[in-house]
Formats: sequence, structure tokens, C-alpha cells
Amino acid sequence: MSDSITLRGAVKWEDFGGVPINNSLVRILAVDDNEALRYSLVRSLREAGYQVMEASTGAEALSLVKQVPDLVTLDVNLPDMHGFDVCKQIKTDPLTAHIPVLHLSSTFVDPDARVQGLASGADAYLAEPIDRIELVATVAALLRLKNAETMARQQAEAAEQARQQLAVLNASLEQRVVERTSELEAANESLRALSIRILQAQDEERKRIARELHDSVGQLLAAIKMNTASLISQPSQFSSHVVDSISDIEKMTDETLRSIRLISHLLHPPLLDESGLLPALRWYIEEFNQRSGIMVQLECDSILPRFPAEIETSLFRIVQECLGNIHRHSASKTALIRLRADQDVIHLEVQDFGRGIPPERVRDLNAGRGGVGIRGMQERVAQFGGAIRLESPPNGTTVKATVPLKQQEDSEFHVA
Repeated sequence: MSDSITLRGAVKWEDFGGVPINNSLVRILAVDDNEALRYSLVRSLREAGYQVMEASTGAEALSLVKQVPDLVTLDVNLPDMHGFDVCKQIKTDPLTAHIPVLHLSSTFVDPDARVQGLASGADAYLAEPIDRIELVATVAALLRLKNAETMARQQAEAAEQARQQLAVLNASLEQRVVERTSELEAANESLRALSIRILQAQDEERKRIARELHDSVGQLLAAIKMNTASLISQPSQFSSHVVDSISDIEKMTDETLRSIRLISHLLHPPLLDESGLLPALRWYIEEFNQRSGIMVQLECDSILPRFPAEIETSLFRIVQECLGNIHRHSASKTALIRLRADQDVIHLEVQDFGRGIPPERVRDLNAGRGGVGIRGMQERVAQFGGAIRLESPPNGTTVKATVPLKQQEDSEFHVA
């Protein structure tokens, strides 16, 4: 390397210190077997603010490079091995592959040598005569490039670490979602089971109250009626005023008996247990027509099987709830009930021809955001794997219930 260097104009060393790191923290390994040239090189680098280590052979260079300097200036013509081979070893070692190598040569100056040096892994190549300013500027540029590569590598590592952390967080979140979903499903299932038990308990309590009214209060009223009839049969023993009073008591007893019998049957019709769903519905519709003034028509198959008691009770309660809603809300004068059963499914429809329900309310009801009545109907059929859907065109409302039915081999079919 030339030792006769002339500074151009008023250029100062500070003009070449624009590396985005502190020069005093940068270590450079200078490798050259010519002591005079190495001295000039080291001096130039130290005056630029760098720390410099020195080596005069390829073996010494390979030993010192394991200390991982920030840059290596490497003479091509070394006494023990070729500089190109030293460069290849530096670049193939994972520990040192990232270190920039600047080839310097006063012997191999032709273009082929430059190409070979760069092909061996060098990051830059300077041949004699080497300008001192160009040397320092090249070193600064290589260090900036190394610094940029280091930052890019660190950013890539940080990005990969963030990606891995995000993957862990996503996996954790997915697991929490799965666990939470499972908890919600379990809670919903427990709530459905509780609702079903409440409905079953309600039906059992209605049946018990109906039986108590019939067997206890009904029997007492029947006894009162018998006693009053006995008294009336002996009018000569009482004044006309007393006879009239006894007669009024008998009439009131008859009316109370009819009311008790009606309440008892509404709570739980005996026909539902004795004869099945269809006779119970016919009785209830006839009584409803008389009480409400709404004409209800029943369309059904002439032949229906006896369904399981729980299903028959649920369908009867759905009809009760629907007719009650029609009476309270629809202002309809007529209603239609359709009941049919195929091999696998029971179909029940209750339709009125009144004012209908707003579309947004229908959506809420079908989504399970309705009142107690519709939710009760939904729970009743859900326990059998069925479903309820409301439809409300401009005129009237239709409630459609479907209940899957698995016929048993010993099921009895009969004309209801």
C-alpha cells in the first residue's frame, strides 16, 4: 500500500467519521506481512478513531478473527497462505461470516484479481495506489453496511420473536376461547336441563293440584250438594225463607262444582292421560271457544298414535300457550290448529288471523330473546330435539313446532 498520501484541499479526518456508531468502539483487524505498509494502514485507521489489531500472516489472522472484530483489512499476498483462502475461511465460519472483509493489494491489481477476491467473499477490494481518504471512506461505508445489516438482522430476530410470542398468545387465546365456549355450552346445557325440570315440575304440580281439587274440594262440594238436596226434600219442616236459602245454596254449590271441575281440567285434562292428545285438544278447543268467543278449528290426521306422555303434555301446553296469546294479543276472531305426524316427526301449527307481530320482534323471538311463554315452548320441544319457529306475514301469526319422533316397535296406533 502506498505510504505517500496527499490530502485533497481542506479535507479533514472528521469528514470521514460519519459512521452511525462510535468509532472508538469499533475494532479492526489489519492483516499485512509488510511492516511498513501495515504501519501506515494502522496509523490511518487509528487516526480515524478506530481500535486496531495487527496480524502479519494468514494463520495469525485466522486466530485473531475469532475475537470477532468489526472489520478485517486483508492483504492478498501473505507469506503462509493466499489472502483469498483466508477470506473464504472467515466467510464460511458461522462465528465470523458476518464480518466485512476489505481486500488490499499492491500485487494483485488487475480486474481478474478483483473479481476473484470479491468471489471469495470479500466485501470490497482496493488496489495500489490506495488513497488514504478512499481507504477510510471505504472502511466507513463497510461499517455502515455492517451496522445496517446488524440492525436488519436484529429487527428480523425481534420480528420472529414477536411472531413466536404472537403465535403462543394466539394459541393461548384459542385455548381460552375453547375453554370458555365449553364452559358456556355446559352452562347453557345446565340451564336447559333446569328449565326442563322446572317445566316438568310445573306439569306435575298442575296435575297434583287438579287431582286435589277434584278429589278433595270436589268431594266436599258434592257432600254439601247431597245435604242441601236432603233438606229441600223436606220443605214442610222449614219456612219458605229457609227453603229458598237452601235452594240458593244448592245452585251456588252446583256452580262452584262446575268451576272446580273446569279449573281442574284446565290444569290437567284427565283425557290427556286416559285417551291421548287429540281428545284432550278437542275438549280444550270446545271449552276455549265458549270462554273466549274465538272460533278455533282443528285439522288433524284421523289416525294418530299415542305419543309418549311427555310429548303429549308438551304439545298440549304449547296449544294452551298459543291460544292464550291469541286471546290476549292478536284481536283475531278465528284460529286454526294443524296436527299431523309422519313416521319420524310430529308437526304442530297454531295460526291466527289478527294483527301480527313486527318483523324485528319475530327475529328476536326466533333467536330465543322472547318472553317467558315463547321460551317455555322452545324449551319444551328442545328436550326432544325439536324446534319452534314463528312466522308473521302482514296478517296474522303462525307458530310451527316440530318434534322428532322415534316410534317404538310396540307402539299402538288407534283412531282417536
